[in-house]
Amino acid sequence: MNIFDEALSTLKSKVQIRKLFHDTHAEDLQRVISRLETIYEEKVMAQQEVEKQKAHKKEALEVVARQMKKLGLSTADMKALVSDKSADGRKGKTRQRYLFRYEAEGGSAIEWEGTTTGRVPADFAAYLERTGKDRKSCIVKKL
Repeated sequence: MNIFDEALSTLKSKVQIRKLFHDTHAEDLQRVISRLETIYEEKVMAQQEVEKQKAHKKEALEVVARQMKKLGLSTADMKALVSDKSADGRKGKTRQRYLFRYEAEGGSAIEWEGTTTGRVPADFAAYLERTGKDRKSCIVKKL
């Protein structure tokens, strides 16, 4: 249990709070209470703001749903539109993939699918180092 969990478990118990503050002056205790009340008010206001944002978002979604219904559109149409724009679901630019062919230590030919950048299999890296070739010279075809 970390220190925050221990402090919270202590503050949840009236008996533990009494033990903790048994020799604290009343004015000091009142300062602690006022600070806790301030923090509580901040938390309540933040929670109300989040709930207000959720209500606003829900209202906007309902407006959009009514407009879609009026136009005869469905969520499936939206999904189809989104999937047309990003076929692979990745952000950023797509990388061209290639089929590479190289020779392993034992002399057997191995084919590997990948890009011209990024990580490569260890035996392919060893082949490139052993032969002094670069990746692009091992490309068999574009995928």
